[in-house]
Amino acid sequence: MSGDDYTRRQSAKDAEYAREYRAWVDSLPAEERRKVEAQGLAEPDLARHGNGSANGDAADSPLMRDGDDPAVMPEPDPEPAADTCEIEFVWDAVRRVLGEILIHDNSRLTTECIALVSGLSYTGCSETEIAKRHGITRAAVSKRCVELTELLGLRPSRAMRSLTARKSYRDARNQSTQSNEGTP
Repeated sequence: MSGDDYTRRQSAKDAEYAREYRAWVDSLPAEERRKVEAQGLAEPDLARHGNGSANGDAADSPLMRDGDDPAVMPEPDPEPAADTCEIEFVWDAVRRVLGEILIHDNSRLTTECIALVSGLSYTGCSETEIAKRHGITRAAVSKRCVELTELLGLRPSRAMRSLTARKSYRDARNQSTQSNEGTP
């Protein structure tokens, strides 16, 4: 997958987000719309949408808060302790991720692949760019990423080919291989 494909998909998602945001603002009653405009929120902030360059979520902005200043609000009650089952689930996932990093010779590659498949620190790097950094093929990075999604029970991230696309490519390759085997 090239960076241009990602850029094109992100631009389409940004355009969809902008349309929906403007439709939401237009659907507000006049008084609410004036409040939104007065707070400078009448237009979508694409820098904070998707994987934009801004840090954080727009919901974290003090401009998104209507009412009291959070700095003077009382502290909320602490959350009850998590269920032991949930804690074990989290620790099991952490053990699997750390185990994958530790058992592979190239822990940096594995770490970059985990970041890519999880979407946690995706910075716009494609599988091709990761492959170039490590002196391997894009297919090798893709294979590693697919292994990790299956191991961790994750769906492919936006930086990867979808399950449907992978099946289509596999079927086309198998069909091509079968037709070539029949050729003398």
